Amino acid sequence: MKRLHYLCLSVLLLLLASCEHKELCYHHPHERLVRVAFDWRDAPQADPDGMCVYFYPMEGGAGRRFDFGNTTGGEVELRVGRYKVMCYNNDTEVVEFYNTDDYLSHGVFTREGNVLEPIYGNGANYAPRADGTEEERVVLCPDMMWGCTVAEVEITESGVSYVCGDAQGVGQTVTDEQVITLYPHELVCTYTYEVRNVSNLKHMREICGSISGMAGTLTFTGESLGRECVTLPFAGAAAGGSTITGQFYTFGHHADNPQPHRMVFYVVMDDGGKYCYKDGDNLDVTTQVHNAPDFRHVHIIIDGLDLPQPIENGHGFDPSVDDWEEVEDEIVL
Repeated sequence: MKRLHYLCLSVLLLLLASCEHKELCYHHPHERLVRVAFDWRDAPQADPDGMCVYFYPMEGGAGRRFDFGNTTGGEVELRVGRYKVMCYNNDTEVVEFYNTDDYLSHGVFTREGNVLEPIYGNGANYAPRADGTEEERVVLCPDMMWGCTVAEVEITESGVSYVCGDAQGVGQTVTDEQVITLYPHELVCTYTYEVRNVSNLKHMREICGSISGMAGTLTFTGESLGRECVTLPFAGAAAGGSTITGQFYTFGHHADNPQPHRMVFYVVMDDGGKYCYKDGDNLDVTTQVHNAPDFRHVHIIIDGLDLPQPIENGHGFDPSVDDWEEVEDEIVL
């Protein structure tokens, strides 16, 4: 009995000795508080209401999303490890997202619409289209978006290390004790247009238009565009004198797509007459789009639009009736 007592005591002392120099850690894997900061040097005019950031573990698994109600950033708590990072503004209303759990295919698209939607919403169900574009889906223009991606981020106990690309895409490794700085830039293109030398503009009541051959999706990683060509509707307005102007956002056009970019204008006059201007040489804007000095900011100029002299005691207007008068004659100035 005494030997058993001594044996138990020896085992107990041995266990105590083996645990004496080991620190217990109950928090595996380790997490670290990191500050995300946004530097807007590549988009100084940006004005989103807030931003979101996704951290995708490089060992696999869904990304974690963090939202900020500002454009400066904030703190996030992340496990120590290696990540791919993506950010964009979180105040969008029109765009819809796909594959948000996958860094490589996370992207945006917009819902289907109608070429007359800028004026009538979905109340109209018919309008003529440019020849050869009738089969293209009509989708809404996207919101303005800013963002960027970072392919290599490592969070360690001692700090953060990441490869950051500048505006020219040249990468450099940055190490910081607790901050990762992201540099958002424009992800969406801004197209502006002006139609000059418009006759009878003072009798125009409403106008909208469309442009064909544009991309319908944007994948954030690599900022790659979808190959499908879609038609985008856009708004317009009289700018005084004899000029119509407008602006719209687009993901852009896929450089490998051969389809032309044709604009169509839908005009409602003050007597209720509806006129569709299509298929004129001055409405094929392919060269202007493809040769724009800055593909993010494209300005299109159209010369000539011959609006009719209104008819006294004209007919009323019902957007559900297929009574568009198509105008395809060339404008001679």
